[in-house]
Amino acid sequence: MKYFSLAILFCFFSTVPVGNSVTIKCYYYLDHGYWPAHNREYQCHVLSIEVFTEDRVNIEKAEGNHRSEKSDDDVKTFTIIRSNLTYFPRNVENIFKNLERFHIYDSNLIEITSEDLRPFPKLKSFYLDGNPIEIIRESLFVHNSELEILYLVNNKINHIDPNALNHLNKLNAIWFNKNTCKIDKNKAESRPEVLEMVKQIEQGQCQSPKSTTTTENPLILEINQLKQQIEQQ
Repeated sequence: MKYFSLAILFCFFSTVPVGNSVTIKCYYYLDHGYWPAHNREYQCHVLSIEVFTEDRVNIEKAEGNHRSEKSDDDVKTFTIIRSNLTYFPRNVENIFKNLERFHIYDSNLIEITSEDLRPFPKLKSFYLDGNPIEIIRESLFVHNSELEILYLVNNKINHIDPNALNHLNKLNAIWFNKNTCKIDKNKAESRPEVLEMVKQIEQGQCQSPKSTTTTENPLILEINQLKQQIEQQ
């Protein structure tokens, strides 16, 4: 039975196209963000990323002029604005190994998974405003216990799993306004406010009756892991 399952997995995997490899162009600078914790952090702001299909994109390398005495290892923030990315980009962690902040604004992301975020255990802030994302799954942030800031404004979210956020003990700010479903408290800028908002989600706010389960399919997760391993070879 095990070999049969592996055979099915191999056949399925062999028909799934590996993501397109692209080169990005970065504008590197010291961030002066709204939050004091962001100030003076080194950032790659993506000026150009060419995506020609809806397949996943594998970022092969980053081009751009680093500031004096700076390198890829100094980059803490990665920002993409107004792209046509449909899925979360891959291989970013192998270029910028010390990322703590990931921002994708006004793009076309339709979903985000725990496997997308697995390479970023030090992630502190995650901004996904202006994307057509609909579901926040229970497992989404299982690898991101350091998360402090979550910005989900202006998506199409109609379901948040009741347990999606309650394990994030360092989370101290959430923005959730302008989504399909409603939460009584859709903005939290302190730890007590976050706890109040998480409690409302646990009690059933922002849950769609159509979403009978929000757990990622284990087979799909295994396939995605294998794809990532092959792409990195």
